[in-house]
Amino acid sequence: MSRAIVNPFRKPNPVTWDESIVSAFRAKDIRDLHRSLPAYAPTPLVKTTSSARISGSARLLIKDESHRFGLKAFKALGASYAVYKWFAQRQAVPSAERFYQEFKPSEKVTFCTATDGNHGRGVAWVAEKLGLRAVIFMPKGTVKARVENIRIHGADVHVVDGDYDAAVALCAEQAERNGWQIISDTSWPGYQQIPRWIQAGYVTMFEEIHEQCEGEIDIAFIPGGVGALAATAAWWYSQEAFSHVKLVSVEPISAACLLESIENRGEPRKASGELNSMMAGLNCGMPSQVAWPLIQDRFDLFMTIDDEAAEAAMRYYHRGLGGAPSIESGESGAATLGALLTLSEKEGMAEARRSVALDANSTVLLLNTEGATDPDGWERVVGEG
Repeated sequence: MSRAIVNPFRKPNPVTWDESIVSAFRAKDIRDLHRSLPAYAPTPLVKTTSSARISGSARLLIKDESHRFGLKAFKALGASYAVYKWFAQRQAVPSAERFYQEFKPSEKVTFCTATDGNHGRGVAWVAEKLGLRAVIFMPKGTVKARVENIRIHGADVHVVDGDYDAAVALCAEQAERNGWQIISDTSWPGYQQIPRWIQAGYVTMFEEIHEQCEGEIDIAFIPGGVGALAATAAWWYSQEAFSHVKLVSVEPISAACLLESIENRGEPRKASGELNSMMAGLNCGMPSQVAWPLIQDRFDLFMTIDDEAAEAAMRYYHRGLGGAPSIESGESGAATLGALLTLSEKEGMAEARRSVALDANSTVLLLNTEGATDPDGWERVVGEG
């Protein structure tokens, strides 16, 4: 059953953190790096004002990341920035504006990571641009299309006999044994800087939203996972100009590590579910160590949804939400709309709605974080037949 928990640890606006936690977000070279990539263009912010009958809000803003870099997901924003920063710490490199056009690595580096699909493809895409090797570890049951999406960039892919957390552990073990460099969007003791850079890379998305948005956002629905994107949202909406925005975390029922950590007196804990949702990109067992403090301090509401809610959202997007153009949304990408529909329509959600002031006057931001990364699965859900 879907659940919603109001955050009892939410700090007053505006939230402030130690510089060691947030300094990476303030870097001036993030957007410069992304603009330098030939495939860069701001992804669309779809606006619709005729959606109240299905969402309980006056206006929806949908950030459609299915167009990002031709990769159908936002994750390469983080991977591309983290790899640039990693090299910049080790040797002289061109400026961010010229890095991917001019840089030639002086060492044969192998990058590796664990992934449910989109982050691994981002790492493989970056390695391909630099002429370097990538090794990607994926959970058991990963659909063939997501494996092939990574292999087309020249990466070696290993599907492990276990879930996402098992893939993280095996990746760390093999990196230690082989001298590979991990580019992971989750963190653990002793591995923190690169995940901070990855989170900082996502700032570009929120800068674009700010430039594209007309008027204020009242509520933003953010997918959970390990919390990397949520941490970036927490920092962005802690800035004084945006501190009024209510933040809602969205997770599958079977992979609710953020919600369950809030219930665990705010102490990070492994999700108790089986991590078997169709929302593959959100099937994560443990919160990222560097993401959790920001999430705990800034998010207002933590929600879980079932797969049926994600499927319904995929169909709404495909058929035109509130008169908007058709949007291609994958299972994880549709989670935020699924949460909005659940919050608007399900019994027992009245307190949660009040906590974020969701009503017919609300302007709601949804992040569609991926397109049809599993085309066969997408067709099964939205196909007119």
